[in-house]
Amino acid sequence: MLIPAHFEDLPFDPQRPRAPRRQLRLESEGSTASGETARVLIHNISTTGLLIESAVTLAQDERIELALPEVGNTAAHVVWMSESFYGCRFETPLPASALGTLELFSRVISKAAPSESADTLPVRIARLRKEQGLTLEALAALVNVSKPTVWAWEQGKTRPTPERIAALAKLLGVNEDELLSGRDGNALAQALNQARQVVAEAFGVDPARVKVSIEL
Repeated sequence: MLIPAHFEDLPFDPQRPRAPRRQLRLESEGSTASGETARVLIHNISTTGLLIESAVTLAQDERIELALPEVGNTAAHVVWMSESFYGCRFETPLPASALGTLELFSRVISKAAPSESADTLPVRIARLRKEQGLTLEALAALVNVSKPTVWAWEQGKTRPTPERIAALAKLLGVNEDELLSGRDGNALAQALNQARQVVAEAFGVDPARVKVSIEL
């Protein structure tokens, strides 16, 4: 479930003069009614809490309010954070029926999600990690990042930095070009060698004299 949303600042609360009050509003059409730019993505939501990605910096145990259809304003607290990802727990669990309504919002951008069959960088990272027998947590520890960060790479939410790409390629058993492009360098080299051998045998020349040109 992926739901676009945005933060709106709530009026000053004299009971909590130092704590900012924010309300998280869903965007059923992918745009804000008020023109706010504090965009948020709700990645997962359950009856007990939710995982959000936000450029707005939240504090540990910060209280936010969510405007949810069929439920109204619902309070949640930040219980963990990792870079731009925040795990929040509802003060009062949601009714199970509310999740069905929220599912409708996620369908708005479901077509924009990368295809599972497409050979993209996120797909390659996930596939190679599994081939190496590594869990999200294990790969995160080896690359010295958080588990949600690796999860975000594999979901296409963020992209590894060049330094992380180098470390990932080494840990996943491929070179950097293969990780970034999906091209198997070893397979290409073998194919070129075979082509040289075939041409050399046909014309009776040394394979080293055969040059192969590839047009893509």
